[in-house]
Amino acid sequence: MLIDTSKTIAYKCSSCGSFEFFNISLFSLLHLKGNNYYCRCRKSCITIKQEGESGFLIKTPCMGCGNEHIYLIGKKDMVFKELNVFNCPETGMQQCFLGKDILVRKKVDNLEEELDELIDMFGYDNYFKNTQVMLDSLNKIHDIAAQGCLFCECGSANIELVLLSDRILLKCSKCSAGKLVKAATNEDLKDLMQRHGILITSDDFEYEKKKAEKYFTKN
Repeated sequence: MLIDTSKTIAYKCSSCGSFEFFNISLFSLLHLKGNNYYCRCRKSCITIKQEGESGFLIKTPCMGCGNEHIYLIGKKDMVFKELNVFNCPETGMQQCFLGKDILVRKKVDNLEEELDELIDMFGYDNYFKNTQVMLDSLNKIHDIAAQGCLFCECGSANIELVLLSDRILLKCSKCSAGKLVKAATNEDLKDLMQRHGILITSDDFEYEKKKAEKYFTKN
């Protein structure tokens, strides 16, 4: 009997919202105290470590409730079960998958298709002035962050994103400085695509704050 010792684990990053896929070796898990697998944005990670003789502990951030969850999976399920699904205990959201590569990727594809259907059903697609520009802008900002080129003048790279209907608010978690990035037109997208980095400076703070306050008051 052949036993596949290579597994794929996927989780939804609680920071940037993308799914990340990692190929893991059961042999490496048996010989290491714990493995951390980081999202491309470097703002979250999933941890897997052996838990005595009972199995493995999987710690993952949760997009659904914002907390971290720890799951215990038995060694038999880790080795022989083709697909393991881990849900948020508070919201029921499926946010972590482990098993055969083809099944994990198919499960994530199906889940994303379901989310697209929900967006269409409840009209969230109409929230943004230009949905495609917003999505492309988010992807570009994600790429800039993944390259380590999104940070605040205070030195922090922990930048929060707040999505508005026609722009993205980048807010420093450390000093609360903010910068508004327009994401409503193809001209806005063109300007953003030409940028290789985004620096939030102290000079931005009051100016952007006033613009944000004016925006929220108007809306």
